[in-house]
Amino acid sequence: METRKKFNPNYHNNEFNYLISELTDTKRSIMDIDCMITKFKHNTFMIDHKKNEDSTSLNTLMHLSNYSGATLNDKTQVQCFIVRSNVNTETCETVDGITMIYEIKNINDVLDKTNKTDFIKGIYKTTNDKQLKLFFQQETHNEVKEKLRFEF
Repeated sequence: METRKKFNPNYHNNEFNYLISELTDTKRSIMDIDCMITKFKHNTFMIDHKKNEDSTSLNTLMHLSNYSGATLNDKTQVQCFIVRSNVNTETCETVDGITMIYEIKNINDVLDKTNKTDFIKGIYKTTNDKQLKLFFQQETHNEVKEKLRFEF
């Protein structure tokens, strides 16, 4: 098959994303959600991870905000986050312990859809992996969230 683009793992992320991208038109977004944390009767966390040097597109923010606040069949909701950190896979830890977490607003609460910062509901900073675990553990999320709030 003749393709529009060659496979680029930095852009397409995986082979399936590449295949679907080439098979469909260019008028749709293909998002690779890095992590979904679910627990029955608790909110679901949808996470897009970025390395510190990566940028977040307006398109990603727009689509995540469309899921943010969605109610699931068990009456819990989806909370969406952009998580920015570098991970050392050899030691299985966050480099320097620092993780910045950006909670995404529901699309209906975004006033200026051309301004990336308007999609942000809250910013949180963890300084070690224990805090990161507690933030994304549904049972402790609300308890630790405000302690980790980072003013912007």
